[in-house]
Amino acid sequence: MKSIGVLLVLLFTQTSLFGQKTIRLTVKEECVPCRRMMAQTCFQVQKNGSKTWELFYERIAGFEYVAGNRYVIDVIETERPEPVPQDLSRYTYKLGKVISVTPMISTSEGVLYKVIRMNGKEVVNVDVSFNFDSTYHQIAGRSGCNNFTTPIKMNKKQSKICVKSGASTKMACPEMESKIEDEFLKSISEKSFKISHKGGLMIWTSKKKEVLVLETISKPLPQDPSSTGRPEKTPWNYFNQQNLKLIQMDGVTVKDSKAVLKMDMSTNSFTGSNGCNRISGSMKTTRNTVAFFDIISTKMMCTDALVATTERRFMEIIGSKGLTVDFAEQVFNIYDSSGKLVLMFAVDATK
Repeated sequence: MKSIGVLLVLLFTQTSLFGQKTIRLTVKEECVPCRRMMAQTCFQVQKNGSKTWELFYERIAGFEYVAGNRYVIDVIETERPEPVPQDLSRYTYKLGKVISVTPMISTSEGVLYKVIRMNGKEVVNVDVSFNFDSTYHQIAGRSGCNNFTTPIKMNKKQSKICVKSGASTKMACPEMESKIEDEFLKSISEKSFKISHKGGLMIWTSKKKEVLVLETISKPLPQDPSSTGRPEKTPWNYFNQQNLKLIQMDGVTVKDSKAVLKMDMSTNSFTGSNGCNRISGSMKTTRNTVAFFDIISTKMMCTDALVATTERRFMEIIGSKGLTVDFAEQVFNIYDSSGKLVLMFAVDATK
């Protein structure tokens, strides 16, 4: 009995080591708009076996999410060292292990279902893919080299689907694409399918015969978000043109910092100071990454040794590759390629 007690103490100590613990999350196949202080997009999760979906606002380092997939993952939750800046989560999250990936039917605009096998044959070098409309009454996409749209009817459990006859554009296609396109449209029109999942793939069968094998992929984003007429609102919009003051670097609070950053999302550029010298340059962002390049700095001599050390490290960080980001109410965080929090900025309300 005593040995069992010792073992339980050891297990608890390992789980809680350095303020860390592992939690299991089920991540839903669709993100949803959410808001703290700013508009953004959040995961929907079930924690540790809960049956209730809740919003998850934080970034999970190392987790590559593709809408349309439902994930079960182990996540390492780590308590931030005190003091935790206002409006910032008390914890950081890092992917521990992917337990399972199950493709689910989703109406998210960011997901496509790509046909990788049809009637037992691999589909390569031909774009056969589609998505579902917001009412689950239609699928539309590429049938090879033409666009197609087809009405559907699906049960509530999303385990059965009936595909009606649809419409298609009539562009002339190369022979291979034309052959696959004809087979695809013939294979789905006026057919009923059972939907199952295996090995991270979605399988459509008809009369016990495998017809389509699908994988979920991310729909390419437009190169110019404004071209859609409805650019997505993300935390980048909130921090655009804000004066951001450096408050922490490499986990150490920076007191009376003169290092600042100001980003212009319309020109993909930035200006600011590294604590001693003025800096400027270009930048490229995605939802949770940033890259700074073409960095220019003035050449003033920094007489304060601490300021000079801060400046060198600041420039080293923003010039490095693999930077990722997340956002809190008034805080903008930058992580290095290993997932370590290296720069923390706060909105400077005095400016």
